[in-house]
Amino acid sequence: PHHLSSSIFYPDMQLAESKDVILQPLSLLVWFSGAVPRHLAHSNIPIEISVSLKDEYKSFTVPVIEIASQQPHPSNNSATFSQSYSVTDNDMSFPFLPLPPTFDHTNSDHWAKLLDNIQSWLVKSADPSMPEWAWGREASWYAFIATNPNFPGRKWSFWDSSISLEGQFIEEWV
Repeated sequence: PHHLSSSIFYPDMQLAESKDVILQPLSLLVWFSGAVPRHLAHSNIPIEISVSLKDEYKSFTVPVIEIASQQPHPSNNSATFSQSYSVTDNDMSFPFLPLPPTFDHTNSDHWAKLLDNIQSWLVKSADPSMPEWAWGREASWYAFIATNPNFPGRKWSFWDSSISLEGQFIEEWV
């Protein structure tokens, strides 16, 4: 017998310039209770995840599933983030999400690693004309302040100058 777990989620929505609504990404953590007997544990255990929309929305948007491996770094137990991949070829993916279970919000090194990953994505992969870029810029400023809570006073790390000091959070912080 196969065990199935199902939930209904309602993502946040953002009003686009066109007055359409953009569904915001959901971060989803799937964990497994219990343990697989050793004699059944092969190198890969297939897990099927599916996302569906009501028919009335299917002609407007496509759900995308991203898979990110989350493994603690072997040398210092800090957060590591692997490259995400998506089931569609033309969508914008967030390789820094979801955060791994080992992410410690009280550890500035974890925030610094997350900041590096977000900034790298913004500079190398993201299209600045897409709404996802603005969302990523906002996320980078959250991570920047978590890494440098005394900003703009005292010392702080530099950020890539192609990421403007804009966004609701950082503008209110400064």
